[in-house]
Amino acid sequence: MNHSRTSGRLLCACLCLVATTAVAAEEALATALRRLQARYEDTRTMRATFKQTVTSPTLSGALESTGRVLFEKPNRMRWDYDPPDGQIIVGDGTDLWIFQPDLEQAIRAPLAQAFQSRTPLTFLAGLGRIERDFDASLAGEDDESWELRLVPKGDQSLGKLTLRVRKVDASIAEARITDPLGTTTALGFSDEERNVEIAPERFRFAPPPGVDVVRPPTY
Repeated sequence: MNHSRTSGRLLCACLCLVATTAVAAEEALATALRRLQARYEDTRTMRATFKQTVTSPTLSGALESTGRVLFEKPNRMRWDYDPPDGQIIVGDGTDLWIFQPDLEQAIRAPLAQAFQSRTPLTFLAGLGRIERDFDASLAGEDDESWELRLVPKGDQSLGKLTLRVRKVDASIAEARITDPLGTTTALGFSDEERNVEIAPERFRFAPPPGVDVVRPPTY
């Protein structure tokens, strides 16, 4: 009889612990999403330094690069990669340009084609809203940050986005974008400045003389 009562109490305690943990996780997720969305809506422009790490099942090792990034909502951005990469990515509000100096070519694609609705990059580009475009879950939490997993609603084949969000100010410390083929691009951000004036020409791109302009096929 005592053994039965003890087992029952342990089971009840375990169920209570599970329920409490689930509620705490839901509250943490709600808090993280609310603060992240509020910061996102309050940010008109942003500039920062970044470190990019690409891993893939088809690569023998990780590819690392650094540089500076500029954003201006709703759909302007610029990524300047440090040498030896040296490529430049510019979203001018209409087109997305990818300039590859070593290949002497620039890829030009309509922004709407490059950033289709609900793809993981839409949020970073200022084109999406978390709760509207993604199914969110709390992947982890520590004293300094939340880790959020965002999966595009309606079509999980588009990939997923994982964000590490600093608790102190709801800024994004790292974004990891994983495509359907298993390639993961991790972007770490530092030295972030918000709502600063950025010259309009920083979001324009004109191919240098002799550079081939390539348009990707449309589907």
